[in-house]
Amino acid sequence: MTDSKQSGFEFVMQDPTERFSNETRTKIRKQAMRGRVSAPRHRSSRSSSPPTNQSKCPTRCDSDLGHPLPPMPLSGLELLVRDRGLDPMDLSALASIHIGTIAAIVLSSEPSPLPGVLLCRQRSYFSYIPSHFGHTLALDDAFRCLITSAHSKLVPCHSSRPETILSNYSNALHSLQSAVKDPKTRYSTEVLCATAVLSIFELLNSPNGMPWSQHIAGASRLIQLRGPSRFTSEFDKSLFISLSYPICAQSLLNNEYCFLDDPAWLEVMASTHVPSETFTDRSKLGIDLMMLKPRVSGLAKRTNHAVFMQDMLQLEDFETIAADLRVARSKIVTWRRKFNTALIHAEERSREDPLDFGKRYELLGVSIVIHIILSRLLCSIAPNDRSLLEEEVQNLALELKTVQGSLAHNRRAEFFFEQKSRIADAAISTHSYFEDVLDSGKIVEIWRLEKFFTALARKCCDGVACCDTNT
Repeated sequence: MTDSKQSGFEFVMQDPTERFSNETRTKIRKQAMRGRVSAPRHRSSRSSSPPTNQSKCPTRCDSDLGHPLPPMPLSGLELLVRDRGLDPMDLSALASIHIGTIAAIVLSSEPSPLPGVLLCRQRSYFSYIPSHFGHTLALDDAFRCLITSAHSKLVPCHSSRPETILSNYSNALHSLQSAVKDPKTRYSTEVLCATAVLSIFELLNSPNGMPWSQHIAGASRLIQLRGPSRFTSEFDKSLFISLSYPICAQSLLNNEYCFLDDPAWLEVMASTHVPSETFTDRSKLGIDLMMLKPRVSGLAKRTNHAVFMQDMLQLEDFETIAADLRVARSKIVTWRRKFNTALIHAEERSREDPLDFGKRYELLGVSIVIHIILSRLLCSIAPNDRSLLEEEVQNLALELKTVQGSLAHNRRAEFFFEQKSRIADAAISTHSYFEDVLDSGKIVEIWRLEKFFTALARKCCDGVACCDTNT
């Protein structure tokens, strides 16, 4: 290799993070002129032609000499954001793990609480959409569908036509179905994200939220097929934790066991913990609470089946279920104690943070709901403790309703408690059915427990199709 000094060429050493100095620019110009002088001349009919305007256009190398570059073209996402006035993080509040079918009813109310809910940005999978947009058609179409719908609800005077929204939804469904059918794409994070995004679209556009349940069922199946080992990136973890709660809730309402009640999946939940956070979904408190949720649906299914089949079971069968219910109830009581301690030590400034303050209420609400359900289940099969347990159920229901009535200052928390009030209402409205048998000394009749489940909009055991013979 020819030495640089012998050839007259001098390498310029420059830190790529710093601008060129005047001395460095002078060296570059001298070497450029030296190269032009030493270059051989080629005569042709074009050599005497005047330079065209194109030769004067700035190139990327010109930026080193201080000349401006022409603007880069906008990407598909940038165009979408510009046209709609929304970016992915503006919708992050809708990725909360604590929304469900009742949210569709609340969001369809007049006036809709959507603007107030969206004020609180949060950690979510929406922050990863920009870097993945343009790579998977299913995700692109799903997000385009959602952002168009959200814009129409937030700015009714400039809303898209219903035909346009339906057309976007049809395209998104087709793209998602095609991606799921393709073995190369069905397990991708983008496809799972597209499913989650379309479930939110249904919350905004379905008054009863039923199509939302179908998308959650699809997401549940995709997560099972992917397996625990695929949830390692932050994008994967954000999706997993956001979808875990609705999956557990749907299992409870459908009288099913939840596949997340498994050590491998609970380990995935634990891995999503963010140490620096205190009252978020991914804080230690949030994750510990989430890890209790999958067990509830299984306990409800076992209790429902046992009460239905009580004439064919032995006392030991009920004692086994009661023991598991007591363990779960003890865990939620312990969690509440830790939560109260965290509140004592929480910084006062967080009261001024609507997201932090709102998330506290969400965690509190979920814990009360879990506690109500566990205590009512145990109340059904533990006659000796029924009086104490039923009193506990009523006190918890009143607490939830009292908190709900104090939240006019925080629209997000109020929106959340509007959904959870159904559980409190169900417990209060069915109190008399359990009060009548406080001293019976027997397992409650199946119709009494079914009154509670029906008030929750939960499917009830029929003793055949929905149950196996093991309790």
